[in-house]
Amino acid sequence: MGNILKENDLSVLQKYRLTSETGRSFNVANLMDKSFALEFMRNLAYSIDSPSEKAAASIFIKRYAFIAVISLFAMTTANKKLDISLCNIEMEEAERGKDWLPMISLKNPSIEQWNGEDREEWRKSVYCDLFANNIYPLVEHFEKIFKVSKLILWENIAVYLFWLYETELKENKNPNVLNDFRFLTTEAEGNLFGNYHLNPIQKYYSEKNSPDEIRLRKTCCFTYQLGSKRCKTCPCTHITNDGVCFDGESICGAVQSFT
Repeated sequence: MGNILKENDLSVLQKYRLTSETGRSFNVANLMDKSFALEFMRNLAYSIDSPSEKAAASIFIKRYAFIAVISLFAMTTANKKLDISLCNIEMEEAERGKDWLPMISLKNPSIEQWNGEDREEWRKSVYCDLFANNIYPLVEHFEKIFKVSKLILWENIAVYLFWLYETELKENKNPNVLNDFRFLTTEAEGNLFGNYHLNPIQKYYSEKNSPDEIRLRKTCCFTYQLGSKRCKTCPCTHITNDGVCFDGESICGAVQSFT
């Protein structure tokens, strides 16, 4: 990894919240320490007015999904592999009273450029670093500590990756776009995402509903618990009672068959 992220790289990726340096921030690897994670999520819940650390953990992963967006955008559009190891990522802390849309920085801005040989194997190495070595440990850790379903957390990642390929790169003529999106949704093996036999992203990909052209989620991400309206893609939108899921914070009847 001898190359360094250049200014034009950062200017493009800043749209996805990557910056050269952040304000008051924390190292993401610290979240793998249980005591740090508990204290962090208590503070995050307070800052964003979440009623529980469980809901805050889901919101965190929604914000953290931009690591996956940044990584796969660089891979697909520029054949570049970023160092997104947990210890290399700094993320801005939340401030009470402000929307938490954290900027992200990489302590080591080195990149690996694809060498032009066997892109499929190189792409798998990008996936292993991103999913198996980064997102998977956090998902497993959060499920154990905060009792939030990994189905919710993986879908929080998936929806942003679908947005990347279906919306952000829709008009991009680079042949990698279609190839990489197909790989993500239908071809990638489960072990690229962690200790899985099956690809955990694939189950969330389906045809969009017409005429609204939306893809309903399989799980609820708890954003409504922050005082927001339910997302138009929420599976619970049509089965709620006074805005509250019948089964509270558990995965409700709408998605029992999915689980």
